[in-house]
Amino acid sequence: MIQTEFISIFSARLSDYLAFRQLGGIEPKSQHQLLSYFDRFVHQQGFQKPWPSRELIEQYLASNHHLQPGTRTNRLSVVRQFCRYFYQFEPQCYVPEPSMMHQIRPMRVAHIYTHAEIQAIVQAAWQLPPPGSLRPHTFATLFGLLYTTGLRCGEAFGLNLSDVDLEQNRLFITQGKFGKSRWVPISSSTADALRRYRHERLRIAPSLPDSPFFVIPTGHRLYHTNVNHAFRRVLKHCGLRGGKGCPGPRLHHLRHSFACTRLLLWYREDKDINALLPALATYLGHININSTQVYLRATTALLEQANHRFAVHFRHHILPSGD
Repeated sequence: MIQTEFISIFSARLSDYLAFRQLGGIEPKSQHQLLSYFDRFVHQQGFQKPWPSRELIEQYLASNHHLQPGTRTNRLSVVRQFCRYFYQFEPQCYVPEPSMMHQIRPMRVAHIYTHAEIQAIVQAAWQLPPPGSLRPHTFATLFGLLYTTGLRCGEAFGLNLSDVDLEQNRLFITQGKFGKSRWVPISSSTADALRRYRHERLRIAPSLPDSPFFVIPTGHRLYHTNVNHAFRRVLKHCGLRGGKGCPGPRLHHLRHSFACTRLLLWYREDKDINALLPALATYLGHININSTQVYLRATTALLEQANHRFAVHFRHHILPSGD
């Protein structure tokens, strides 16, 4: 059970909510921290109604105006999840609309990398300094893996040697998002690339089962700062990133690109997309396909395939015979 120190009128409900999340296999530590801000605000306001009201939520949102948009969105998102839980017991509880979060931080359109851009990115990664070090091997392999598997960045950084099964061509993701673990099958070409990297990596870093798979030249595990720095340098070399104020594509967009590319290939193979979307959601580690839809963008290539499929269906099943 979670030990809480909530002090507002909602303290019991907040504690029950976190315990409920924990029973579902989700580590609620971060949610506890975010909800504690809301709890303290409610207490300071002297709010005494038995359930959150719209006015209270709007006042709480206004109190966070000085924070970065991403931080404000995260705080409201967690409060919204709590209110949805609360609503089951008190139908008069106000549940913030999803549009409130979009108003805080407009959705940024993900860059879907083309095959040519990915090739350029990997080639540029091989040119990273210092020459002859493990660093180019690490980043070229990492960027290729993220594109071909759609792993979350943290999932790739968290891989240990024992998680990379190159005998059966699969990766084991331990305690991914929402505390979920899963096996991720990989292609034989991806396995070959990982095998070549592992050969170089074992020369300079420990080879214990729980040792990190991807390492920097000092043998330590990758972390977001050094990876993002290398990726920005690679993007600039490829002409995909401008100067200050023009951030360009992001590392996380490799995950978006994987999802869109997989969907495009299924269209070209004339697969049943609706039947396969749950499989894509499972592969990406999503709870349901609603989360997967965020990663699917109507690119020109996808629209062409969808239009072609519709035209074929219309011609064979809608038009009168002989027309």
